[in-house]
Amino acid sequence: MSLTVDQIARPGTVVSGKVTFSDGTNADWYLDQTGRLGIVPTKQGYRPPAGDVQEFQLALQNELAKLGL
Repeated sequence: MSLTVDQIARPGTVVSGKVTFSDGTNADWYLDQTGRLGIVPTKQGYRPPAGDVQEFQLALQNELAKLGL
C-alpha cells in the first residue's frame, strides 16, 4: 500500500491525495473541513482489503503529522 499527499488540495478539502492498496487498486482520498475522511476508488463499489484499512489510517496519520495537521 502506498499513500501520497497532493501539493494542492482538491476544492472543498483541507488535504487530499492518492492511495494504492495492496491489491493494486487506486483511489483518491480527502479530508474535508469538518474532519470527515472520504475515499473515492477508481472501481465503483470497491472495498480495500481489511489489513489495508488500518495501514492506510496509520500512513495518513503520519503524513498529516508531517504537515502539522
